[in-house]
Amino acid sequence: MQRHYQVILEGVLAVLILIELLSMSLMTVGFIAGLKAETIYSFGSLDVMIALFILLDLIFFRIRKRDANKTKWQFLHANWVYIVSAIPLTFISFNLFQLFGWKPIIGLIGIVRIYALIRVLVISARSVRKYPSKTKLDYATFALFLVIILGSYLFFAIETSVNPEVPNYESAIWYALVSMSTTGYGDVVPITLAGRIIGVILILTGMGYVSLVTATLAYSFIDIFRTESRKAAEKLRTTAQDLDKKAAKNEKKMDEIMEKMDEINQKLDEMEKREDK
Repeated sequence: MQRHYQVILEGVLAVLILIELLSMSLMTVGFIAGLKAETIYSFGSLDVMIALFILLDLIFFRIRKRDANKTKWQFLHANWVYIVSAIPLTFISFNLFQLFGWKPIIGLIGIVRIYALIRVLVISARSVRKYPSKTKLDYATFALFLVIILGSYLFFAIETSVNPEVPNYESAIWYALVSMSTTGYGDVVPITLAGRIIGVILILTGMGYVSLVTATLAYSFIDIFRTESRKAAEKLRTTAQDLDKKAAKNEKKMDEIMEKMDEINQKLDEMEKREDK
């Protein structure tokens, strides 16, 4: 049961880390495009939630299950990325200390956090990467993020000077996400040819990704059902073999009992013959 809880937690954690990596990438581009402070504060709040999930994973499935033969330094060396990722550096840097002007320090913090998050994603998501790796969903996710980042920035660069509905980079991000989800609220509409082409690319990418996710889920459920069926069939086969062995043993014992009964009958017959004489 604990194993199932770990898989569920690490599956949710993997999704949250991917969202965090996307938000950090958008925030990096946003510094160039002029992202609002309120949006950065929202990213910081998301950073706290993800850091909390990583901390839970570290406590329940790393510290509590720690090998007693390993020293503290060995444990820290093996799990330092979890410790770094459990610290909400984005929230601390912007929401608390508001270090917007310290670009070299922020860049260094961002590099360290992105590396730590990627390492945690690789380690913790091993149990849930089986099906995405088979269906190439991991590569598709990378392509999706790349299209979101580049598409939103290019859409902002092209439309912001001519389209009153795109006054800032947040509007471009919103348009990219809405287009990929094929929701189409219509609050942001491209007016240039290049902007419409970007919109088509975003829509097709989102539709393709959703189809791939659906196929991955279907494949995972079918594979799980097939695995469980094989386990049940193997269990039945083992049970049948055990019953056959027990039946063979019982048959052998019955033969031995019958042989003894025949010997007893023979002796009784001999005794009766002697008495008759």
